[in-house]
Amino acid sequence: MKPNILFLVIDSLRSDKCYSKDKTSYTPNLDLLISEGVYFTQAISSVASTSPSLGSIFTGLFPVKIGMGTDSYEKLNPKISTYIQHLKKNDYTAYATTSEINSFLGLTEDFDLQMESSTHDNYFSLFKGLGDKILKKLDSSIKQPWIFYIHINDLHQPIIVPEKFSDEKFGSTDYEKMVSAIDFWIGEFLKKINLKNTLIVLTADHGEYIRSLKIDNELINLEAGMGEKTMWKLGNKVPTSLYEPKRKLSSYLQKIRNSSREHKIKKLDLSNYEKRILTTARTSAGSHVYDDVLRVPLLFSGFSITQPKIISEQIGLVDIFPTIVDLLKLGNLNSTIDGISLVPLFSDQILDEKPIFIQSMPHIAKDQKNYVGIRTSKFKYIKESGNNQNVELFNLVDDPLEEFDISKDNSEIVFKMENILQGYLSQKINNNSENLDSDERKKIEDELKKLGYV
Repeated sequence: MKPNILFLVIDSLRSDKCYSKDKTSYTPNLDLLISEGVYFTQAISSVASTSPSLGSIFTGLFPVKIGMGTDSYEKLNPKISTYIQHLKKNDYTAYATTSEINSFLGLTEDFDLQMESSTHDNYFSLFKGLGDKILKKLDSSIKQPWIFYIHINDLHQPIIVPEKFSDEKFGSTDYEKMVSAIDFWIGEFLKKINLKNTLIVLTADHGEYIRSLKIDNELINLEAGMGEKTMWKLGNKVPTSLYEPKRKLSSYLQKIRNSSREHKIKKLDLSNYEKRILTTARTSAGSHVYDDVLRVPLLFSGFSITQPKIISEQIGLVDIFPTIVDLLKLGNLNSTIDGISLVPLFSDQILDEKPIFIQSMPHIAKDQKNYVGIRTSKFKYIKESGNNQNVELFNLVDDPLEEFDISKDNSEIVFKMENILQGYLSQKINNNSENLDSDERKKIEDELKKLGYV
């Protein structure tokens, strides 16, 4: 019997909050999986937005090559083959939990089951029914071999920590407490599966900014308060016809909150990075290409993983499915994808590093700027799309927090990175013939409003 695949995507999970000496979450199940698996500390998402990131994961191609670039939210180009289709051709049954927006964008139509019901909330929580539905499905006689894709949204802002995990022993911030809460459910899922015959893959679509940091052993925490969370939940119940008044009220309240945060920050002597952490959200203009939102966990555990290992080489999320099918001995989807199998790294072989294409999230506001770039393990090159004058270059070895632009003094590196970037952009697919119709775009806009992007 071919092995099963449990594919967990924890929305907004940062790499350093999954595996790090500085994390404060209580995660015995994650820790066990990492101790028995292969964990990558430098896995890079190409975009800090769920749909294009998942499109990239499922195809092994960078978003710009599948019709999901920075221009607008579009469907995955149907001419592009996915690994779900590939697995189905190899006798796998595909199951999934997913959000409505990914269905609208054509990312989950290859799955046989969508477990998420419609809800006024901005996501279907593990603690409000999703966890129990997953357990029930794992208890049922699902057809083997299977791939079960589970998308967990409980870390998506604003975070509302279940009372059971509100104690500081589960983390110093709401974000880390919720990581502890998610870990509990991961433990429940593991009780239902045979680890010897199940490959577990755990990753995230993108990271997140956490408005908290420790200065001189004092925690500065500017995460969303209960009032902001309550307003968010109430706002999701406002009828579509009242959206514009709601948006104006939300904008007014947000200005008040930002003013309060800025007042607190002015009293502190902060570095560029510390200011960015405390003032930036993933939806802020120009914030989409820093490592805070692009560096995510990647773990392989269970079936065929015999030698535990922590690997620090840079890899991309486009490499996930090429690695899965290599582990399963199924053969790759095709030879033209950007992703490669990481299996050689499992046994200390050397792989040439591939520069990773990165981009800002697709257009939401009309005045939003587009950013594209290239990341290697040594440098990150960023530019405003179509503007060769507005570029930035960071030395990730000497400046891992991306505080100091060195582009003016390193023209040769800029030239080299620009050539790599243009090579990727030259393969861009325009999805004009596959644009969403007005009803589909309206549904997507409604979902983006729930998630706080509009």
